[in-house]
Amino acid sequence: MKYKSNTRQRKKSIQGLRSFKDTLPKKIRENFLKKGNLYSKITKNWKIIVGNDLNNACSPKSFKNIKNSGIKRLNIMVKRGYETEVEYSREIIIKKINNFLGYEFVNKIKLLRN
Repeated sequence: MKYKSNTRQRKKSIQGLRSFKDTLPKKIRENFLKKGNLYSKITKNWKIIVGNDLNNACSPKSFKNIKNSGIKRLNIMVKRGYETEVEYSREIIIKKINNFLGYEFVNKIKLLRN
C-alpha cells in the first residue's frame, strides 16, 4: 500500500480560524510576505515620499517584479492633465522611493492614465 502525503498547508491541524497567510499556496505566500509589506509601506507614505504636488497628481497602483530580466516596475495612476509633470519627475520619484526604503526597490515606473 502506498503512503499518501499530507496535502494540507499545515501538518498539524488547529481548531478555529486559520490566518490568511496560511490559506495561500506556498509560492504565493512567499511573494506576498516579501513584497506585500514594502508596497503597503510605499502606499501609506506616498505623500511623504513624493511631496504634496505629486501626491495630488498621482498615486501608486501596483508593483511588478520580472525576475529573469531584473526589472522592478511600479505602476502609477496619473490624473488627467498631470502626465507631463509626472513624466519629467520620473527619475526623482525612483530615487526618492529607493532612498526611503534604503535599497533599490524600483528600477522603472510605468504611468497609467486615470
